[in-house]
Amino acid sequence: MLTETQVRNLLGIPDDNRVTFETDWDGSAFVDTECYEGDCRHGDGVTASVHIDWTRPGYDADTDAPNSLTLVEEAYCMAHAKAALAEILDDTAPFAHEPEVFVKVVVNGWYLRYAPIQAVAA
Repeated sequence: MLTETQVRNLLGIPDDNRVTFETDWDGSAFVDTECYEGDCRHGDGVTASVHIDWTRPGYDADTDAPNSLTLVEEAYCMAHAKAALAEILDDTAPFAHEPEVFVKVVVNGWYLRYAPIQAVAA
């Protein structure tokens, strides 16, 4: 079984106060959820391993602050989650000081239990 530390390393989750990490042990939040990437090699019908909920800030150049926040909910297979998370962290980095800007990562507990060994070695 993968540990939280292994998953954090696998996904490149930084020690960042914007990022929270949870495990959905029974996988109920992942029912009928497929990878957000349209060209995912896993094909249709493969349940996503990672949900990323985050606030996308709209930027106001006059005040140098977010002028709007949009909740974005995305799902990825483990293969696409790391790159997606890195892009999200880059997009939100200028607003890291804003308490309303967050990134929530939820991993499917079934993936932690049954992930192929290759995933850990990656």
